[in-house]
Amino acid sequence: MNLGHKGKTVIITGGTKGIGSGISEVFAREGANLVINYHSCAEESEAFGNMLAEKYGVRVICVWGDLGNEDDVAHLYDEAEKTFGRPDVLVNNAGRGFTKDFWDISLSDWNQQLNDNLTGQFLMAREFARRVVPKRGRGWIVNILSKASMTSTTKGRVTYVSNKAGEVGLTHSLAVDLTEYGIHVNGVMPGFVMASTMRKQLEQDPEDYKHRVERVPIKRPGTPVEIGNMVAFLASDQCELAVGTVVDMTGGLLLGF
Repeated sequence: MNLGHKGKTVIITGGTKGIGSGISEVFAREGANLVINYHSCAEESEAFGNMLAEKYGVRVICVWGDLGNEDDVAHLYDEAEKTFGRPDVLVNNAGRGFTKDFWDISLSDWNQQLNDNLTGQFLMAREFARRVVPKRGRGWIVNILSKASMTSTTKGRVTYVSNKAGEVGLTHSLAVDLTEYGIHVNGVMPGFVMASTMRKQLEQDPEDYKHRVERVPIKRPGTPVEIGNMVAFLASDQCELAVGTVVDMTGGLLLGF
């Protein structure tokens, strides 16, 4: 694809692992300058960024940060602007979840999940708007959601599902508030994706993995790069009519047939 991303500055949160790694690779392939946020495994993250830079001939910086912390979010944008100038695209990919019986979930658990997911997306989007709107520039925000944004068939995921549902509302509301300023906001909703978590599940419980994949109409998990392809498309001029859209990338899992 040639989506017009060459030379653009793209910020990708959680962009060195799992789905985020596929998103980062697609934008690198498209020739964008990358600002990749990470929260753990500094050496692995730097190695991944260097690999993309060498493979695709692009510029990449990796910046640590807790996205639920306003100071860390501001620092991330400061580093991006210092290196590349004003950001063009934000991909809100970072997020974490856990499984726990509902009655055992503490307020601390709830607040930590809120911080890691919904609050992180809010703070990143708010800072993006603060940096882009005053300069009257165009911009794109793509929020990575989940099939859990719409439904949950897994016990023990109350906090994660609640956050992911909130991110759909955030996506729609950001589109209402920001479209008039030239910022396009959309979301992508992955289902089962063959990333590190699913590989671990495959190794630990092949039968459960097989059962889960059989529920997917296309009979296979997605890949991080497939999600990245959709994200890059939504963040391009070729998809200008998509405003506040949530794209189902679950392989038909939500259709229920």
